[in-house]
Amino acid sequence: MVDFTVERIAEARGSDGFSAMLAQQWLHTGDREIESNPNWDLYQQIEIRGGLLLVMARQDDRPVGFAFATIHPHVNAVHELVASIPTYFVEEGPIRALILSRMLDFLLDKLAARGVFRIDAETNAEHSAGRLWELKGFKLAKMGYSLKLKPATGAKHA
Repeated sequence: MVDFTVERIAEARGSDGFSAMLAQQWLHTGDREIESNPNWDLYQQIEIRGGLLLVMARQDDRPVGFAFATIHPHVNAVHELVASIPTYFVEEGPIRALILSRMLDFLLDKLAARGVFRIDAETNAEHSAGRLWELKGFKLAKMGYSLKLKPATGAKHA
């Protein structure tokens, strides 16, 4: 059985298996050119201010998935809360898609309970979860581009 809980950063980091799962997530969707080194101080500061939601998926008390959401007032409508879901992961396994879907439903319910007006979810172009987000009712809203400047190559950018 898989259980979903809202946890604090310190609880998650202190549990067996969480660091290994973060490493798996980084291998799956992270920047291969740089070493993973989460900014836990920043995460904790956001959490202290009520702007972080961490959902853990646990199977027999062992972490098998996680999702982070940040919550903040809309920059152009300060009376409305918006959320961003930039990072989520479920380890490989026969029910991975089911766990991810249920974990995201749990997360969305928690965000709705906090009064969030809009949620923006990210997905990796090479490992897209776009279809899952669409099945949850999300619409394609924006596109982004990325340019890596490190290490400097001396190349000119237009």
